Amino acid sequence: MAASPYFWEPCVMGITLLGYVVLVVNALINRRQRWRLSEESKMMSECERCSVDLANSLMPASKVPEYRFRGMHLKMSGISIEFDNLGVKLKSSRKCILEGVSGEFRSKRVAAIMGPSGAGKTTFMNALCGRAYYGTTTGSIRINGEPSSIAEIKQFRGFVPQDDILHEHLTVREQLYYSARLRNAEDTPPEMINNIVEDVLNVMQLLDVQHSLVGNVEKRGISGGQRKRVNIGLELAARPKVLMLDEPTSGLDASTALEIIRSVKRLTGIGMTVVMVVHQPRYSLFTLFDDLLLLGLGGRTVYSGKSEGALPYFRHLGFQMPQHENPADWVVDVISGKVWNEKDPTLSRKLPEAWAEFMPNLTALLIDLEMQDTAEEQIDSFAFTMALDAKLSSAGYKDIDDLSQEQFLSFLEFLQIQKPSDAAWAHLTERMGFEDGFISQQRLVSFLLGLTGSFSSQDEAEDVASEASNMTKQRFISWIRRKKPRLGGHHQRFLFQYLILLHQNSLRWARDWKHKLISTCLSMFTAAVFGTQCKQKLIPENILCPGKISTSQLALGLVCGVVSLQIFSLDRPLFWRESASGVGVAAFYWARLTVALFDVLVWCYLYATVWVSFAQAPCSFWLWLIPFRMTALCASGVGVFMSTVVPKQSTTLATTVLLLVMGGALSDPESIAESEGLGSALAFLSPFTWTAGENYLAVIEVSGGEEAVDFFAIPIMEGYQKILQCLGGSALGYLHSASIFCSIFGVILLMFGYFGLRFVHRGKQA
Repeated sequence: MAASPYFWEPCVMGITLLGYVVLVVNALINRRQRWRLSEESKMMSECERCSVDLANSLMPASKVPEYRFRGMHLKMSGISIEFDNLGVKLKSSRKCILEGVSGEFRSKRVAAIMGPSGAGKTTFMNALCGRAYYGTTTGSIRINGEPSSIAEIKQFRGFVPQDDILHEHLTVREQLYYSARLRNAEDTPPEMINNIVEDVLNVMQLLDVQHSLVGNVEKRGISGGQRKRVNIGLELAARPKVLMLDEPTSGLDASTALEIIRSVKRLTGIGMTVVMVVHQPRYSLFTLFDDLLLLGLGGRTVYSGKSEGALPYFRHLGFQMPQHENPADWVVDVISGKVWNEKDPTLSRKLPEAWAEFMPNLTALLIDLEMQDTAEEQIDSFAFTMALDAKLSSAGYKDIDDLSQEQFLSFLEFLQIQKPSDAAWAHLTERMGFEDGFISQQRLVSFLLGLTGSFSSQDEAEDVASEASNMTKQRFISWIRRKKPRLGGHHQRFLFQYLILLHQNSLRWARDWKHKLISTCLSMFTAAVFGTQCKQKLIPENILCPGKISTSQLALGLVCGVVSLQIFSLDRPLFWRESASGVGVAAFYWARLTVALFDVLVWCYLYATVWVSFAQAPCSFWLWLIPFRMTALCASGVGVFMSTVVPKQSTTLATTVLLLVMGGALSDPESIAESEGLGSALAFLSPFTWTAGENYLAVIEVSGGEEAVDFFAIPIMEGYQKILQCLGGSALGYLHSASIFCSIFGVILLMFGYFGLRFVHRGKQA
């Protein structure tokens, strides 16, 4: 009969162990999938290489891109951003740090924001995106000519922060996959998601490290330049129409910075508008910018227009640039007041006024800088046909309309093109249009012509262009509002995001096995130490019994509470970024808690097992386990709550102090015996009172009843009884009363933790 209240405990333990098995199996399956994806990536790269080499061998003048996009189709019109008198005033000091900034970022172009330190470059970017939570933003913004805001097109905007905020326990490919899965429409086919990831890996030159862990300062992972590429790639995976980058070249060498900006520049060819804050770029990088916004000290506009117009403008003002000077450095020196102006020595301090006065004459001065839409030489079907005929004749296949696979392979060998692997060859013949082992010259020419575009499928590219051309400015805002519920991350179903994040966190769990092992060993060591101290003292006749039970509960609470801090406190910046990108707070919160719950339960089971063994505790193992589990879950709730509301530097101390107060002061057996009034109320609110009290009263019940209690321990017993009977102890029993209170206490803490995660630092989630 004594074991009957615990019949469901083996079920809970079985579910926990099954969850652990599922987590391990999932990690093994993921490892096999990584191998398969590597093979597919290698195969696709071979196909692209062979196709590009073939086109270049036939027509060396044909401008065939090294990689053509398969998933980065942006099905809407280009986005232009206009801003008038944009300003920011700090809420704390009412100081104006950005004032009267006006200009335009045109679609499908790269715009750079430059200026000396303290000019408000990042503040301007934050104000434009609605992220300047620390100040009051003024001015107006127009999207494609319609009054709107960047926040209203949030699902089409990608924001790359200056810091590389990444998942340290995930591989490069996994980071991009989860970003693409969470930030694209729910009904996006898996094939399209994989194509998007492949596009990002290729354009950001990350194929070689796609299965490498990102790592951190302590655990070496990818290089700094690769981290920066991944940081940008997370936003590209969402296929934004506007990509905004905050100092993407900071901390990088000149060569790496140039490679990254060249990669970003390619995205304008598929319709993206790119805006970035940069700090003194090298000249070769400066030439990649189409438009330029220069901010002076005080956050005021010094120049806004085409990048090639900046030097003529400052020369017009009387500034002379020395030979062999980097224009980007020289312009920043002019704004900083470090360049002498012979015409007006005080002009450096009046550059914003000079720009405001000069703006009406801008067109007249920069008339020679208007973009000339030079038509690029088009490679037509006739030219490819003639080149193919000539090469085939040279290879001995004159007047042959259809080529067999053997003949085509021989033709590739004649052109000195390396034959792809068997798997890549099978995929390539399918893409080229082989039928029954043959391909016609006409179909081969059509395939080669398709290589000159930005997209792998010409039909899809034409559909994109058709839809974009039909998108008028007047329909733009209404189209956004109509599509927003379907595309916006915040409107995706909770279950959809929860399952994806659950899978993501299961991989993070598996990769963090060393930390889990150390935490488990420390938990077992704690149990052994406190269990030894309880040996031969866990009987009602011993006055030390309630004290030993209380300290053992407190030890487990401290272990679980402190370990639970890592669930959120270490990854707050990561959460802020994902929340700003559309990941639901509830999905993020509960997915992490679900995986962490298994660790807490296992630590509890191991602690209870070791403690009971070393303490040689009488009574049933389940009698001790149930209160231990209540303590572990409540203490973990305290850790979760603290990790979401207390600054990271103070979470450990705050959690330890709170648990010590609840378990070492409010729930101390002597305090329970003497508690009255406020003391009794505070003891009632401590979960340690309920778990230790239930343990002690259960020991008394199975060890001879109240008659066996030491005389001096009777006040302690009565104190516990008084509190545990507040919830109908005599009717429900001490076990059920304690379970009800601890469940309510844990749920309240978890809800507070959720609200803390959602509303604390709300501005950083914009």
